[in-house]
Amino acid sequence: MDEEKDNINKREGQKVRGSKQNEEDEKERIREIEKEENQEKHQKDLEEKSKRVSDDKGYSDILSRVINEGEKIFNLNKVTVLLSSTIAGLEIGFSYLLICALFYLLNGSIDEQIIYKLFGLAYPLGFILVILGKSALFTEQTSVLALPVLNGQRSIWEMLKVWGIVISGNLIGGILFVFFIGSTAAELNLFDQKTIADIGIHVIDQKYWVIFLSAVSAGWLMGLLTWLLNTTDEILTRIVLIFLITGTIGFVGLHHSIVGNLEAFGALLYSDSIDLMNYLSFLILALLGNGVGGAIVVGLFKYRIFETNEKQGS
Repeated sequence: MDEEKDNINKREGQKVRGSKQNEEDEKERIREIEKEENQEKHQKDLEEKSKRVSDDKGYSDILSRVINEGEKIFNLNKVTVLLSSTIAGLEIGFSYLLICALFYLLNGSIDEQIIYKLFGLAYPLGFILVILGKSALFTEQTSVLALPVLNGQRSIWEMLKVWGIVISGNLIGGILFVFFIGSTAAELNLFDQKTIADIGIHVIDQKYWVIFLSAVSAGWLMGLLTWLLNTTDEILTRIVLIFLITGTIGFVGLHHSIVGNLEAFGALLYSDSIDLMNYLSFLILALLGNGVGGAIVVGLFKYRIFETNEKQGS
């Protein structure tokens, strides 16, 4: 009899737990629906604003495309974002590979400063692979993810979480690439570990404020690149834009956090003059600078220009 009562009680308990679970599932489903409806509302509001702006086929059309691109990233599964960003960190390594090979080939033949300028020719390859391949690169997505926040569709916390995932993946991919190429480049007669150390020291050996402002400029250019890429779907035009912008970053020697991660980590591995604190300090400054340049200088200013134009058109 007692056993039968226990069974009845167990069944009742399971029903209660099942009922509670169903309620939680239903609440979660309702929250997702409300979230989707909220995103649609914001997008419709943006479209309505665009109609009131005289150049809605130009500036506001680009803005709408960039915001839609950002929303797609926000809606991706977080594991997918991490994998995509790790792949981007690996792919951007091909820019680093060419830079090191170029330095090793020309060092001793021509002035070192000229070699650093020629990095502008090698720099774009990894970016072309990443951007056209739709992998997640932090500096390409700073303004893309900031614009849905400025438009009221996402919170700053949501943006920071996605930034954190993308940055983590980019850094992991870059570190893996340095380990891979550091052990094979010499065997392929591409370059040696001294080359890796020399390039890394050259990148890190700057004053803190110089690294930060340089990174702001690089983030600014990358944000503008994202904006310009949304003006065209022509592959050749997109490649030219990527080459011009990233080539400028390489030629001028601006600090790009993700390529810089490979350069600095290589110096950490193969140079006695670079320690973990040097590496982390550089990385933090470069990431902050790139974030400010992309999210604030490009994302905020571009959105404010649109808002001002929209108010004047009202």
